[in-house]
Amino acid sequence: MSDKKPDLKVVNKKKDKPLTIKQRAFVEAIVRGKLGSDVECYMHVYNVSRTATGAIPKHARVDCSKLKASPSVSLALKKAYDRKEMALTASSARTKEYILERLLKESKEAQSDASRIRALELLGKTIAMFSDVVEERKGRDMSEIEQDIESKLEALIASNE
Repeated sequence: MSDKKPDLKVVNKKKDKPLTIKQRAFVEAIVRGKLGSDVECYMHVYNVSRTATGAIPKHARVDCSKLKASPSVSLALKKAYDRKEMALTASSARTKEYILERLLKESKEAQSDASRIRALELLGKTIAMFSDVVEERKGRDMSEIEQDIESKLEALIASNE
């Protein structure tokens, strides 16, 4: 045997490539969700037409799957979904805040008593002020818990003997 060590190379060392225009359009089409399935998004962006019978070509499914599996596209999809979720969360929080502010203002400045009372009622409902649910918590004594554990341990020991 020779003492010469083999030359080693780093294989597949790629920098993150930016998405192409079509890849970006594919990601946006999927995230928007208006075209239906991922394959339909792929067909729309890459101009793939259906077969003569109206079916989706097999290669479209394969190519779509490969495209979604590529690291740069899958990462872009994850980031896009995260941005969409953050925007929805922020939007719903802003809407809730706006409604509560308007109800508070209405409860103070409404022209009629009925409007003020209704606004106050809705504000009360947001904090579950008028709920009829009664929560009953039954606490156990430490000695009860201790006896329960001891009896269960004794039963386990007896079953193993």
